[in-house]
Amino acid sequence: MKKQIRNDEPKLWVTVVKLIVGLVVIIGGVGLALWYAQGMSSGPGGTTSSDQWGISKDSPLRMKR
Repeated sequence: MKKQIRNDEPKLWVTVVKLIVGLVVIIGGVGLALWYAQGMSSGPGGTTSSDQWGISKDSPLRMKR
């Protein structure tokens, strides 16, 4: 009688499929979190006036007066 050697290591294609599924879950989760954060930033508390203020109006060069 010959003893069979038991191979507990998964097949290569199973490992590749698991890696691909893991990447899809991670990338999808990050995308979903970014989409959710984008929706939350346009919620109440934002200014609706057409006047822009802050650093977007500041010139990097000093005006000579």
